Amino acid sequence: MTWCILRALRVSQRRIKWHQMRHVFNETGQLEREFDRDVSRKLEDYWKPRLKEQHAKRCITPATDKEKYYVLSMFPYPSGQLHMGHVRVYTISDVMARFHRLRGKQVIHPMGWDAFGLPAENAAIERGLDPKLWTTTNIASMKQQLDDLFCSFDWESEFATCHPSYYKWTQFIFLKMYEAGLVYQKEGQVNWDPVDKTVLADEQIDEAGRSWRSGAIAEKRFLRQWYIQTTAYTKDLIEGLDEVDTSLWKDIVRIQKDWLGKCEGCRLNFDIRKGEEKLDEPLIVFTHNPELVYGISHITLSPSHRLNTPENYRNPQDGEKKRFVLNLQAINPFSGKTIPIVVSRTARFDEYSDAHLAIPDISEPDGLVAAELDIPVPSVLTSDGQQETLVNSAQFSGLNRSDALEEITAHARKKRFGGHMCSSKLNDWLISRQRYWGTPIPLIKCPKCKNVPVPIEDLPVELPTLPGTTEKGTSPLAQVSDWYNIKCPKCGGPATRETDTMDTFLDSSWYFFRYLDPQNDAAPFSKDKADHFMPVDLYIGGKEHAVLHLFFARFFSHFLHNSGHVSTREPFINLLTQGMVLGESYSVDGRYISKSNVDFTGSVLCAWCIVGLGESYSVDGRYISKSHVDFTGPAPVEKSTGQKVLVQWEKMSKSKYNGVDPQEIIKEYGVDATRLCILSNVAPKSDRKWTYEVFKGVMAWQRRVWDTVNSFIQGRSQNIPLQCDPQKFKEYEDTIYNFHNECLVRITEQLSQQFMINAAISRLHRHVKNFKKVPVDVLAHSPQAELALADLIIMLSPMAPAFASELWTAMKSQASGRTHHKWDLGVLDQSWPLADLDFPLSLDCCINEDVKFHLKIPRKELEQLSEADAIATITSSKQFQSFLDRAPEPTGFTIDRGCNGVVTFSSTTVQRNKSKTFTKKKKKLRKEKDSTIEQ
Repeated sequence: MTWCILRALRVSQRRIKWHQMRHVFNETGQLEREFDRDVSRKLEDYWKPRLKEQHAKRCITPATDKEKYYVLSMFPYPSGQLHMGHVRVYTISDVMARFHRLRGKQVIHPMGWDAFGLPAENAAIERGLDPKLWTTTNIASMKQQLDDLFCSFDWESEFATCHPSYYKWTQFIFLKMYEAGLVYQKEGQVNWDPVDKTVLADEQIDEAGRSWRSGAIAEKRFLRQWYIQTTAYTKDLIEGLDEVDTSLWKDIVRIQKDWLGKCEGCRLNFDIRKGEEKLDEPLIVFTHNPELVYGISHITLSPSHRLNTPENYRNPQDGEKKRFVLNLQAINPFSGKTIPIVVSRTARFDEYSDAHLAIPDISEPDGLVAAELDIPVPSVLTSDGQQETLVNSAQFSGLNRSDALEEITAHARKKRFGGHMCSSKLNDWLISRQRYWGTPIPLIKCPKCKNVPVPIEDLPVELPTLPGTTEKGTSPLAQVSDWYNIKCPKCGGPATRETDTMDTFLDSSWYFFRYLDPQNDAAPFSKDKADHFMPVDLYIGGKEHAVLHLFFARFFSHFLHNSGHVSTREPFINLLTQGMVLGESYSVDGRYISKSNVDFTGSVLCAWCIVGLGESYSVDGRYISKSHVDFTGPAPVEKSTGQKVLVQWEKMSKSKYNGVDPQEIIKEYGVDATRLCILSNVAPKSDRKWTYEVFKGVMAWQRRVWDTVNSFIQGRSQNIPLQCDPQKFKEYEDTIYNFHNECLVRITEQLSQQFMINAAISRLHRHVKNFKKVPVDVLAHSPQAELALADLIIMLSPMAPAFASELWTAMKSQASGRTHHKWDLGVLDQSWPLADLDFPLSLDCCINEDVKFHLKIPRKELEQLSEADAIATITSSKQFQSFLDRAPEPTGFTIDRGCNGVVTFSSTTVQRNKSKTFTKKKKKLRKEKDSTIEQ
């Protein structure tokens, strides 16, 4: 027994000593025999500063003959700690940036910080800190973590939205919108967050009426707030969706169109008078029939409308009536005539409106109400039986309704009292926030001049330092008297600054332009640079931002285009919405209780909820950590209570005990293994169920790659003789040539066209398996094997840069130099490998999005085809003859260097074939459909 213990101790000591002696190739000139975690840590420690040094050398210069490629990942809120969602999106972003650099493109891959907002302010309040200090500290921490993840960001473009040099230009764009008549202030019913104590836009309230940030049920209040007229761009934004590639945006187009709604009417602004006094703000009413504006008899309001107040009643008893006329009058913006305003408890209003333009010519109920209240009824329509024509409509008389719609709305837009076609459900963007940590609104309140914009030359209006910590529920900026009190720039009299700050979505709606010119102190960005680098080629971020952020960013881009700041109006070409990283959670099953056991005294039912059609009451399931679950029985139960535990995959959260700390993972398994793990098996758009089991496969594959390179090095360095005859050797060469070139084509397509990184990694797995079939002596002597193995390492480098850099350094020690690789440079400075010019690629015939057949053409010939030549090649082929009777019309030809080509056709008679037979045929043509490839 003692001998066994001593022997085990000596073996353990030898292993420890061997691990301690491990070195990288650059230090010893030898590749370690085995790849494990210790080797991984050692080589990553060596390559980390060298990778960072390479990243620092890159910069943006518009004067370049390289093709540009703008890779943009949604910039983070600086919470101070990366979570696994960050790791996933920024690893995907980094892979795509590295891939396109290898393809010889000038890649823009910037990073910054969405630094203003409620989370930072709330965290600072809880800790008694200045939000600026809290944010700055977090930025430094997260930047270091991104560097540790080997992300190759252009840090020279870095900025934080909370810095005056950035939000100066947010204020500048805001004032340009103000000049264009898109910014206005009104009193209206708003959503009030009772926890964060600030107003939220309708877009920041979910379907259950809860705040997007705090989760509290929003209260309804009437407040005077600032708005941006985003509805003015509804039609433009809908039309802009026709400019994007719908095959890549897919359901995002539907989501955006659903959010925007159908342009079935417009809003018109009516000035309101009470006697001789004009009220401060107009009454804004949506109508489906703006062309009949001269036929308005009265305006009907719902009882909940802000104007329905006792001080606006003609008689004190009016509030008890079903219908009554207010002591107010609206002014028709076209005719200048007064219009009565009626409150009705019986009228039906549109789902999204509390005001209605009564036009008796097209509404019998409106005519009956007008007769009841003795309101004159104008007539503006006449018909000859075929079409309706306007009468009594000033210069628009004589027009048919469709022509009148265009001219009347155009007149309203010109005079700036509405007329922008939009849907009734889409409201303008409420941007006022009663909080401190945000961009100050650059407007001044003067008793004489009303609202006055801050002169452009006085920007930025800097956020002052508060005398103490901020408080919720008020606009804290009013506390700073030296900042708050100011002279009116228009009349010179005493005035005050606006104390509300902007919704932080304004800051994040144009940041991708500023990345291109971050040091510009004369303009938000140079138009020349924007025209050169925009639009963004690939935008990567969470699908949860595919509504709000994408809507606001597109709106800003359209405005900047219309105002002459940039030539393209749609900001993003390809949109990649990555799925969430899910963790396994454990919750104690809920149970129903009687109403007598529920406490209704608070504002929230705490751990209770109301579900179903009738009122039922159930205790929410408590989340517990995995260590508190007993798995020994037939079903998991809580150890302390024996209650059944529900196991499910959910978004990672500290409160659900299913979060994972990326720093701990990297420390345990290494950066490259973590990157490969987050990229493998699952398509970027799909949710990733996080499990440590994946690491076993990743580490095993890294060992196989390592062993293959080691075999090549050992075979070359030891001059192993070739064992097979020339004919057999040629067969091996041909086999390697074919699987190598097929791999190059597939991976290039998967990364450049489909962004299927998981499919590319799966193909690399297959590539390594093919090497295992090649004997060591052939591997050592084969020029094709050397080429294929070198290309394998290059293709691996975007996913695992340190691992690939180490392998490349080792391999070039035995490279023959007969390949086209630049062996004096590192792997990240190579060119992306492409298929041999004589290797046959596919020219596909695609009709109505279905690949019907393909032709094999050598790469050197395929890439020389013009669109006309490609179409002629397809249409003159025998396979195309069967489609001639259905008259397919060519719609385009696409080809990317090193990839297969596609000629697309459209036909009204060729249907998409979804039969099993055709599916098998299609699979045979493509062998693998990238969206289904998994390891």
